Amino acid sequence: MKKDENEEFEELEEPSLEDFQITEEELTAIARKKQKRKKTIKYITFFIILALLVNIWGIFPRIVNIPSIQFLLKSNELSKDSDIQAWKEAVVTINGNGRKGTGFIIDPAGLIVTNFHVIDKMKEIQVSFSNGEIYSAEVLKENPENDIALLKVTAQKENFASLPLSDQKVEPNRPIYIIGNPLAHTFIVNEGTSGEMVRSSIHSDVLLIEVPVHSGNSGSPVLTEDGLVVGVVYATTEENKGLAIPAKQILELLDMD
Repeated sequence: MKKDENEEFEELEEPSLEDFQITEEELTAIARKKQKRKKTIKYITFFIILALLVNIWGIFPRIVNIPSIQFLLKSNELSKDSDIQAWKEAVVTINGNGRKGTGFIIDPAGLIVTNFHVIDKMKEIQVSFSNGEIYSAEVLKENPENDIALLKVTAQKENFASLPLSDQKVEPNRPIYIIGNPLAHTFIVNEGTSGEMVRSSIHSDVLLIEVPVHSGNSGSPVLTEDGLVVGVVYATTEENKGLAIPAKQILELLDMD
């Protein structure tokens, strides 16, 4: 019996070494599979990145868009001027009820001019300065018909930087500057020229200004080259030009009992 088994084993042939070797065709096939797998991973990664970019693209224009880039570059250039640096110290960001606007100091004691629509129905008002200081403020006077409001900083401080008001009529094509908080930015300087006095929805005639105005610019001072405030921005036109209430209206509000 043992003899038969030995004979049976002797008849079995061992596989050759070639049977355990990979042929060139098989290597090529494996390489193709790996390449195909890499391409698939690349495509999947590409579509994931594309999906993320689509989501980011929906938010990005709100923060940084073409107008933003333009006025950021312009503001950076203009802010190198020492006079403009001093003017910016008198401009504030007004925050409250999830809204933001602009205002500016007209008296070292902390008297602030802004638009009525900026502070309308604000329960708590905070004003931020370019140096990082933040104060509470309260409404002192308001004139909804001419969209002007006067605020007073509640802190006991008497040395705020301030901007002088001018009751002079502004001639057309005069160089002007505005400083404000457009879109998601703060303390942005822009330049342009004054236009004609035009009729508007408020009681007084207003000054048309050839300066790009955006949301958040409401309450921005309109300044001459001498640093005099000749108006306060309150609206924009369809052509993205600004409308400003003459400083004369501010002076009249100051004189009201």
